[in-house]
Amino acid sequence: MAGYRKREGKWEVRIRRLNQKGISKTFVSKEDAQKWAREYEAKIEKGLFEDLSHANSISLKELLQQYCNEVSSTKRGFAEEKYKINKLCKDPIATLKLAKITPLKVRKFQDSWSLSHNPSTINKYITLISVAIKYARQMLGIYLPNNPCDFVQRLKEPEFEGQIIERHEEELLLSQAEHSKANWLKLSIMLGIDCGLRRGEILGARRENLDFATATLKLNETKNGYRRVVGLSPRVIEEIKKLPINIDGRIINCPSSDNFYHFYNQLQKWTGIKKSFHCTRLTFATRCVEKGWTIQEISAQGGWRDLRVLKRYTHLSANHLAKKLGS
Repeated sequence: MAGYRKREGKWEVRIRRLNQKGISKTFVSKEDAQKWAREYEAKIEKGLFEDLSHANSISLKELLQQYCNEVSSTKRGFAEEKYKINKLCKDPIATLKLAKITPLKVRKFQDSWSLSHNPSTINKYITLISVAIKYARQMLGIYLPNNPCDFVQRLKEPEFEGQIIERHEEELLLSQAEHSKANWLKLSIMLGIDCGLRRGEILGARRENLDFATATLKLNETKNGYRRVVGLSPRVIEEIKKLPINIDGRIINCPSSDNFYHFYNQLQKWTGIKKSFHCTRLTFATRCVEKGWTIQEISAQGGWRDLRVLKRYTHLSANHLAKKLGS
């Protein structure tokens, strides 16, 4: 049954039903209040009523923080996702209640970030918003008629352009790495170029999983969560033997990713080679193709489960292709 009362020049209508939460809304005129009450009472009778009260009481920021604590904290990439969530929480869109987030608001967020971020980064943050809203709808039981991010077209990302570390650049990097205070820097570059290991896999590699007899290393912590055993090149084996044994059991005595990037960035300044550490992995894949490795062999060594992604990592030069045609 709907009840009406006038407060501060406006009409408040409240609908109460037995064993149901009360619903209220304020209107300028009593006619509008009565019209709204009739519509919602009809929906209740038909079982079509949609309660947006919870969605109107929680902001995107509050949802993201809850998602961070309950979901992100269980992921391997927790630190990276937590950084993204904290950054997103500082944006004006995070102050909006969930019920107020519309495709237009998301597109405005997209446009504002386009001034200072690349398309790939913007797409990742919109996906993060979408995942958080999906969590609210499916896991928290918060009613929303739809996910607004589903109606926002993602920005077109530029074609992936990987850089290959040339032989002379590799020699310069390795020679200068010997002068670094980080005694593990030279080995890290070798593990990337020779073995195709990711930075996180290098930092997490443990000596107990190393087998010198078979020249293999078991990786328990990988980006995609699948364990694998990789082969090691002779010079990698020799370099590992030169390093002291760490108390914590890790092969690389590097405390964090920030510390890793500090010394690698320092090496870039010394050598003048402005190629990211990730380029070592691209170099590995490309050289393997040039040596005649099969796709299965490269995938097993480098841990690529999607062959479409692996294809992006191979950058064969025109000179190599010309030699193949002439052979």
